[in-house]
Amino acid sequence: MKKEKFGIIKILVQNLAILMIVFSGIANIVLSMPYRFDELSFFGNYYSKINTETMAIHGALKSIIGFILLTLSYRLYKRMKSAWIITLVTIGISATLHIVNSYTIFNFFTMFEIFIILVLGFSYKDFTRSSDPLSTKNAIMLALLSIVFVVINTAIRLFQLRANYNGVVYFWDSIVNSIKLLFLMDTSVIKATTNLGKIYVDASIGLNWVFIISALLLVLKPIVYNPIISSKDRKKVLELVNNYGQNPMSYLAIEKDKKYFFGNLSEGVIAYGLVKDVMVCCGDMICAEEEAPLFIKEFMSFCKRNKYSVIFINVTDKFLSLYNDLGFQSVKYGEDATFKLSEYNLAGGKIAKVRAAINHANKAGILVSEYKPLEHKDMKIENEINEVSNEWLKSKKSGELSFMLGGVGLEEPLGRRYFFAKDANDKILGFVVFVPYDANKGYLADITRRRNDAPQGVLEKIIYDAFMIMKEEGVVWGNMGLVPLANLREENEKVKTVTLLFEFIYENLNNFYGFKPLYKAKEKYAPTHWVPRYLVYNPKLITPQMAYAIVKIQNPKGIKDYILPIMNQKSFIKRKTTE
Repeated sequence: MKKEKFGIIKILVQNLAILMIVFSGIANIVLSMPYRFDELSFFGNYYSKINTETMAIHGALKSIIGFILLTLSYRLYKRMKSAWIITLVTIGISATLHIVNSYTIFNFFTMFEIFIILVLGFSYKDFTRSSDPLSTKNAIMLALLSIVFVVINTAIRLFQLRANYNGVVYFWDSIVNSIKLLFLMDTSVIKATTNLGKIYVDASIGLNWVFIISALLLVLKPIVYNPIISSKDRKKVLELVNNYGQNPMSYLAIEKDKKYFFGNLSEGVIAYGLVKDVMVCCGDMICAEEEAPLFIKEFMSFCKRNKYSVIFINVTDKFLSLYNDLGFQSVKYGEDATFKLSEYNLAGGKIAKVRAAINHANKAGILVSEYKPLEHKDMKIENEINEVSNEWLKSKKSGELSFMLGGVGLEEPLGRRYFFAKDANDKILGFVVFVPYDANKGYLADITRRRNDAPQGVLEKIIYDAFMIMKEEGVVWGNMGLVPLANLREENEKVKTVTLLFEFIYENLNNFYGFKPLYKAKEKYAPTHWVPRYLVYNPKLITPQMAYAIVKIQNPKGIKDYILPIMNQKSFIKRKTTE
């Protein structure tokens, strides 16, 4: 109990110090401005011993310090180690400037920042989280913010020091001249009439270039650095997938929208994406069975250190008991439509609709072929496949899904297999991309696309013919993928609250996502097995943030991409009924 109270008090003190850092950042920016401090007794006492030239130079440095502290405060709140280090250095410089300016350690600003340094110093064990990767979008926004800051900061200073310059009468003059000065380095637009004015112009140009170089580094890091890392890592991932990828989702680990966690003490990888503080993992961990206990413990330690919530989507039962033993929660998430190819054929009433569709395609003269790009590149075929894909994407009401679905991948086929259907005129009507799993014992129909005017039976014929070819090759399993939220009740299992929520979504929210139509579309193929898939997560309760992460990671446009088409459709119907 005492430890818990101490922990709460410690967090409160740390958060107080972080709030003080925000105030320190604001104070540094305010103190960098060349106010007439003699009119303010508090600041007047502080600046009484500083000559104006020194104040101008210190002001440029204080602007940088203030901006850094404000920028880092949120990451410090997230307990990131890099932010902790940079903040300590920056606060140390700030405190030193205050001592130099006031000629004493016993001034308000110095004591304020010494308190911050002491709190952060004694809390070093709590700031261990790794930095989140900076996206290109966030980098550009931060870069633009830094440039806007330096322009406005310079304009305000020029206006306040307008007595030291010719050509600055109104605030608009200072904005225009600041832009010319900072980006064109045209000092002729501002003719300094005093030594202070000259010092300030030089300091402003130097300050501006600090921010511009920092902005360029921010923008270039995610564009240049991340792909190099990703390319290197994916080679290692591919090897692990080929050796240990038993989950049908395993091959999607090589897609470029994934980040990777590798074991240090064990060999394995987890493919994941980040949505805020939620780590969403694609399928199971990929590792040897004997390595799994140590590898998952390494992963849990990493998540705990970085304060991430964790969700594994579309998990098989292979490691399910291990996840549960280590404190994860699990709930059935749906079922995979799987086919034991040695037992699969077109006989029987359950598959009558598919049989009729295939017969229709056969009568139309449609033929199915396999394209093998690693053996021979055919740009005519690839162009038509891309044409079909683009046509299909344009016809979709929502955006293209990702993360738990792969791409066509013709630029780097690797182990993918491509089957396509063409008509009597040699025109490609549709295609299916299969990805391997379980050491090529199974293939998942990952991408299925057809032309809008393709005749009935095109996709059915592609999938069935591909399965039969694989059957002859000795492939054990065909797989048409997950039906989310289908058949969630399991025998001898207590019904969980989250299961009831999933069942409500499955029954009532088909306008947002076609759960039931998807189930019927796959059921007509008469799968030989419906294999359960699970959601595995930590902490014990699925939070709204975690639920949002599941949606966001698969559709970058988020929930609005499901809602807007429905709203537009209702609006269209309403207009029609009133006409």
